[in-house]
Amino acid sequence: MTEFTFRNPHVFLFVDVENETGEVVNYWVEMGTIPGMIRRGVGAKTFQSGDAISVNMYPLTDGRPGGSYHTIVAADGKTYN
Repeated sequence: MTEFTFRNPHVFLFVDVENETGEVVNYWVEMGTIPGMIRRGVGAKTFQSGDAISVNMYPLTDGRPGGSYHTIVAADGKTYN
């Protein structure tokens, strides 16, 4: 993970992903609103740059590297959805 922004109107994660050709692409992952994310256990310090996470998301339909999150699994195995 390269960046975690915990601000209105939505929370965002930015993650580097290596594609099939070995190129690293930075994806942005849109999450919910701050109150909604707090209810799901995600706070301002839940994720830090450099954290190893796994993201399942609904990709953008236009092919850009991003989308809306479905679940996130942190390095410690905790799942956020």
